[in-house]
Amino acid sequence: MESYQIENDQVLIEFLDYGGIITKMINKKTGQNYVLAYENKSDYQANPYFFGATIGRNAGRTFPPFYKNVRGQKIELDRNEGNVHLHGGKNGFHQVQWQVEQVTEDSYQLTYEDLGSPYEPMKIVLAYRLVDNNFYMYMKGQANKPTICNLTNHSYFNLGTETTVEQHLLQTAPATIQLIDEQFVPTKHYSAMDTPEYAPFDFSREKEIQAALNLNTSLSKICADGIDLAYCFTEAAEKIAKIQLTDPQRENKLTIYSDQEACILYTLNKLSDKVKLENGFMVEKYGGVTFEMQRRPNYVHTDADYLVTDYEACTIYEID
Repeated sequence: MESYQIENDQVLIEFLDYGGIITKMINKKTGQNYVLAYENKSDYQANPYFFGATIGRNAGRTFPPFYKNVRGQKIELDRNEGNVHLHGGKNGFHQVQWQVEQVTEDSYQLTYEDLGSPYEPMKIVLAYRLVDNNFYMYMKGQANKPTICNLTNHSYFNLGTETTVEQHLLQTAPATIQLIDEQFVPTKHYSAMDTPEYAPFDFSREKEIQAALNLNTSLSKICADGIDLAYCFTEAAEKIAKIQLTDPQRENKLTIYSDQEACILYTLNKLSDKVKLENGFMVEKYGGVTFEMQRRPNYVHTDADYLVTDYEACTIYEID
């Protein structure tokens, strides 16, 4: 498990060849590491919270756990969260060894040949590139036969010194939320967040994250008193900021641009393992928030056109 760095006068990025995991995204102006990281590197081998990891082949929850290939045959997927196929299953990309090559002083390429998963074989290439205060993350896949591909990164962000992000200020691009069932599986039902039950989840105007926590509503209870929802953007323009996150003191700001249609917003609501962070604290409920830029979840059961031979995605993290 080797670590690599890209840095300039404004930002330092550190990542691992294991899982393509992002361990540092440091704003040099303030010294703040924007991403949660484990104190012990060995904890990334289990990585119960998917800290910083590349997620694939199929991000999010797939239920029923199968898809139909180009010949109409049902391809069964393994189940690693109850009856659900989550984040690529038991052998997801967060636990594979990537081949790393430095391309330029400011960029690296990570490659993995996915030959052993239930999905059709596919070559995956990640590119990490730093330009000024912008960290570019490109994800590409190429297959000989139509297949499934939906990749994302699972970094958790905390831009301040507090142990939780409850008072962080969040704004999203205009979106609808995809409602989930008791298995946390996204359904075919959506909300514009214009009713009293769903309005607290609307971040189209900047407000504190805690406004959507501990609501004592049915959706809040399913989300374990936090946020665990897909925000499906209603404006496709790539130049529009999809996410803006600011610490309570407004000293650190993260802006995310992406060409993806949805973002899973999750506030670390469900804790399992007790793991120590690099800042000396233990992992805590609401300790970070992740923005998983991807296709809308469970699309293999809602979209007619879900098989691809060529896959591309780009997300940009602007660090201020």
